[in-house]
Order: sequence, then structure tokens, then C-alpha cells
Amino acid sequence: MPHNVFLHSALVQSRKIDPNKKGRVQEALNYYNIESTVALSVTFMINLFVTTVFAKGFYGTEQANSIGLVNAGQYLEEKYGGGLFPILYIWGIGLLAAGQSSTITGTYAGQFIMGGFLNLRLKKWLRALITRSCAIVPTIIVAIVYNSSEGSLDVLNEWLNVLQSVQIPFALIPLLTLVSKERIMGSFKVGPVLEVS
Repeated sequence: MPHNVFLHSALVQSRKIDPNKKGRVQEALNYYNIESTVALSVTFMINLFVTTVFAKGFYGTEQANSIGLVNAGQYLEEKYGGGLFPILYIWGIGLLAAGQSSTITGTYAGQFIMGGFLNLRLKKWLRALITRSCAIVPTIIVAIVYNSSEGSLDVLNEWLNVLQSVQIPFALIPLLTLVSKERIMGSFKVGPVLEVS
């Protein structure tokens, strides 16, 4: 997601290191690489498992066109059974975790942007209130407006995914441009292979 690019950049800045000591900076970057690689790998695996389960269970079936976020749990339970811990609850917990993760990272990214990148100096409680309101208030409004139809929430989710994929270049291209300049990054600038990939 586009806001995660800013969040991950800010996490590096949050470490207390002396920027003049190249060894300490390199150590912090190494730990950051491990941290972000583990987080992204776990996320990738979860998405892979969800996609695989749905592909295995519903590809080519009549239900495939009618499955959405609202009814996916029921379809999974019908297909694979309830068991000791019903799949419906596992799906619900997964959706809740994904929503919380997205909201939290979006809020943190907003706080870092307000506090550091835009250099807006506000009291912590006021900054948290503003950024959390920017994350939660639109969500509540959309949930109320689109509550009339379950299908409309699935369509909205698809459009949000499309919008995020369109926004990614607007976050990545400036970031790649900045980190590939030696006058900004010094000896820590990225190489041409990473810049192109």
C-alpha cells in the first residue's frame, strides 16, 4: 500500500543513531531490512494462502461470481465444513486483523508525515486525534452510506484496490529518485539494479 512506503521510511528515522557513524547507520539499515523482509514475507504468505484456498475451492464453480468479503466465510464453511473451530470465525478474525493492520499503519504513516515530513509541530494527543480521525471518520461515513447493499461494499473494495495500485507509483517514483542520489544519501544510495527493479 502506498502509505506503507512512507511508514517504512519513517521507521528507519525513528532509530536513535548517529548519522555520522557509517557503521551504526549500516547496522540500523541491516536490522530494518530484516524487520521489513519478515513483515512483508508473512503478509505475502497469508495472502498466498487465502488466494490458494479460494482458487482451490471455488475456481470454475457457480459460486465464484457471487463470493465477496461479506459472504466468503459462509461459502468457505459450506465448502470445507465447520470443524472444531469454524472457518467462518477464522475468516472473520482474519478480516478484523487485516482491517486493524491497515488502519494502524495508515494512522502511523499520517503521524510521521505530519510530525516529520511536513514539520508540523503539534501536541502528541492533538496529532494522534487528527490522524486517527482522518483514518476512522471516512471509514464510518462509507460504512453508513454503503450499508444498504452487501454487494456495493465488495464493489467499493475492488475500486479501493484499483486506486491503491494507481497511487503506488506516486509514492515509489519520488522515493526511488531521492534514494538514488548520492548528494542526498551519500554512500548509502541504492545501486542501479535496485533502482531499476
